[in-house]
Amino acid sequence: MKPNQITDTMRSQKGRILFIEDERGLIDVYHDFLTKEGYDFLTTQDIKEALMVTEFEQPDVVLLDIVIPKPENIMAEQGWEYLKAVKKNPKTKNVPIVVFTNLNYPEDRQKAKDLGATGYIFKRDCTPREVMEFIDEIIVGDRERKNKKS
Repeated sequence: MKPNQITDTMRSQKGRILFIEDERGLIDVYHDFLTKEGYDFLTTQDIKEALMVTEFEQPDVVLLDIVIPKPENIMAEQGWEYLKAVKKNPKTKNVPIVVFTNLNYPEDRQKAKDLGATGYIFKRDCTPREVMEFIDEIIVGDRERKNKKS
């Protein structure tokens, strides 16, 4: 599967990750690493498309960059818009979202928490393996909560 493809027909037991990111190099690194580790990997940098994919695919975790250019190439913090919209939608409000960004200010961390993010990762301070371990914890915890409700 190429990193820019949105969906595939397989569903991994490890989990399905939606990576909302505009940096091609990061997309390639995380695609290669996470698919090698057995995850389904979906990616987009278009916020409207990301909202549709989140509702349709119900990923196990979303890794969300905050600063994503708008189609007219204007830098914008579209990730906040996505996070608000997902958490307001009854069909997607329970999808775990991890903010994955180069913004590293306490007010950004607080905003993510207030908007319902499950976690926050400062991109520059982590390796793909560390991100994967964090994702694993979220997926396992989420599946345990869902099983208790059943």
